[in-house]
Amino acid sequence: LVLARWVTLVAIVIGCHGRNVKSLNDGTFDETYKGEWAVDFYAPWCRHCKDLEPVWEAVASDLKARGSQISVAKVDATLNPASAKRNNVKAYPTIQFIRDGALIAEYASGARDEKSILEWISRVSLETLPEVKEPTSEQEKKAPAEAPETSSSHGLHDEIIGVIKGLITSAPILACSLSMTFGGIIGLFFGVAYALHIKKIQ
Repeated sequence: LVLARWVTLVAIVIGCHGRNVKSLNDGTFDETYKGEWAVDFYAPWCRHCKDLEPVWEAVASDLKARGSQISVAKVDATLNPASAKRNNVKAYPTIQFIRDGALIAEYASGARDEKSILEWISRVSLETLPEVKEPTSEQEKKAPAEAPETSSSHGLHDEIIGVIKGLITSAPILACSLSMTFGGIIGLFFGVAYALHIKKIQ
């Protein structure tokens, strides 16, 4: 049972990883006939392709965070030779920008870092990449950061709450005690007065 839970957890982690990058194959590559696509053609045994993988995921995450309509995909060229041949892929990794099925540009820079690739996409795309969303209202911009709660203030807060809770809890008992005390005093007063009255009559 424990092993099954671990296997499930690993499967979830693996499934979540790379969720912003779409995997295409010869059967689904026609999806690039609609919209703009940044596509990475790779080979599993290629060291440079492995180095590019986290960068490519970061590029996809960045575009998604900006609300971009550009799709980011990858194709295993060794398993999907038709797609690689159609786009004249001769080396790995090969990054291409495709619009409505047509090859627009191929990334030729040797710098395969997130910033360089995003700048290239911004140049070849018809879309003006929006910046990451900033606070829109003046109140959000001017709102000061809340001061972190210190341990001493936290302890004082807990102590005050504890006292209040104690008073609330003991209120019925306290009221009952006061009633009995004042009731006893009043009873004693009337008892003495009654005794004096009887003695006066005698």
